[in-house]
Amino acid sequence: MALRPYYHRFAWADDLLNAEPIGARIDFIVAELGRRGVAPPARLLDAGCGTGRYAIDLAGRGFAVTGVDRSAELVDIARAKNPRDGGVEFSVANLQDFEAPGRFAAVLCRGVLNDIIADADRATIFRRFAQWLSPGGVLLLDVRDWARSAARCEARPTWRRDVRLPDGAALAFISETALDHAGQRLRVRERFEHRLGGKETVTENEFVMRCWSRDEVCERLAGQFGDLAIRTGYGKHDTSWTDRLVVIATRAGR
Repeated sequence: MALRPYYHRFAWADDLLNAEPIGARIDFIVAELGRRGVAPPARLLDAGCGTGRYAIDLAGRGFAVTGVDRSAELVDIARAKNPRDGGVEFSVANLQDFEAPGRFAAVLCRGVLNDIIADADRATIFRRFAQWLSPGGVLLLDVRDWARSAARCEARPTWRRDVRLPDGAALAFISETALDHAGQRLRVRERFEHRLGGKETVTENEFVMRCWSRDEVCERLAGQFGDLAIRTGYGKHDTSWTDRLVVIATRAGR
């Protein structure tokens, strides 16, 4: 799979382009884990941790957090933000190859599974979730729901964000999405326009995301997880993600 510039060449801009508050989501995550018996100082894996925003906040709530991401550039940013005694260990690895250091009381996986396209790879990642968790451990993940993602993209196929940088430069990020109804996929074209001192650099790329349905999530969890709950977001106080399924399940076995 080709490297997506968003997570590599422009990793430095990730926190600028995704600057929305996450406090309500962290509150939701901590509450859902607590309802299933997972509380600080339990070990938690943030699978696809990006720049570490969630991992660092959860460590601040008292959890012992391991963050892993396939982008070395994003992990470098996460490490730079994490104080030496911040309670987070970061690693660079593809999730399907990651060898976890022991088992965890909970695994968190946000916004990652839409990038896994092939059926075999989707089956593999759910097996990995089960392997990483202790029996009775909690899996909390979110995926893009196909029906709501399609409706959102039909209503607004183009998304743009402009940010001003500390060095006086300007960065524009434009995303255009076309729908593949047969494959339940989003075909995305991204464009970065970086302007400094009258000079503009343009970077473009295309990639595909495959959305999910409730039925597929349930199918992937069957036999390995129980006590399943599916929400349509991260609680009533978080209204920015309108197309996500948030899934909470408990690993079966003893």
